Amino acid sequence: MNKLIIICLAVVIGLSSCNRNVGAIFGSKKDKLDVVDPEFDYMTAKAKFRYDDGKKGFSATANFRIKKDSLIWLSISPALGIELARVLINTENVFVIDKLNKHYYEYSFDDLSKQYDMDFNFQMIQSVILGNLVEPYRKQRIERMDDYFTYTASKGVYLYQNFIGATSMKLEKVHVFDEGSGNTISVNYSDFILVNNQIFPNEISAVIEYEAKNKPKTEVDISYNKMVIEDGPISFPFSVPSKYEKK
Repeated sequence: MNKLIIICLAVVIGLSSCNRNVGAIFGSKKDKLDVVDPEFDYMTAKAKFRYDDGKKGFSATANFRIKKDSLIWLSISPALGIELARVLINTENVFVIDKLNKHYYEYSFDDLSKQYDMDFNFQMIQSVILGNLVEPYRKQRIERMDDYFTYTASKGVYLYQNFIGATSMKLEKVHVFDEGSGNTISVNYSDFILVNNQIFPNEISAVIEYEAKNKPKTEVDISYNKMVIEDGPISFPFSVPSKYEKK
């Protein structure tokens, strides 16, 4: 697959006029698990991200627009500010416009799941971007480990080990183990901020490690520098020029 498409997916596997660090507003450590997920209808965000798969590295800026549980839109630009790609994700498909090579791609989540041997779906991508639990708590056994509540959830061949901060009540770490391939994904969320009284991670760092000894790990870092919960509906501009070739 075109390297640009892999980078676009990495960004999404990889925001208010009054952002402030919430470290000082968290209360004391809790003795009961009560995970807090942000509530909103529409959001816009701007972030810097870095991608490195051991063979090629890439840094850029991404602008996000989100309609919760429905649409994710992003525009990706390198350092010079010229738009490189535009992505639209709905609950069934991923659409990518490659402006550099004048190509257009369309993938179903079933296609992506088979190609990458991973269960891609809209809720998973949205959860990663927002720092929510990918596999929610459903009365699994909870253990208290230092400053975290931790529990393990399973879905198919995937085991999710979740670490929820005892003070923040937010997902701070998640480790995903693929029992089929032996591959692992680790995601850390940090530097939480308050946006319209909703809590979001400002920093996201993900590492994919492969069982195959000759395959280097993949690293993705996302750092938000602006988040806005919008008062009303926003647009999601996405049109494919007639001269672009579908791949």
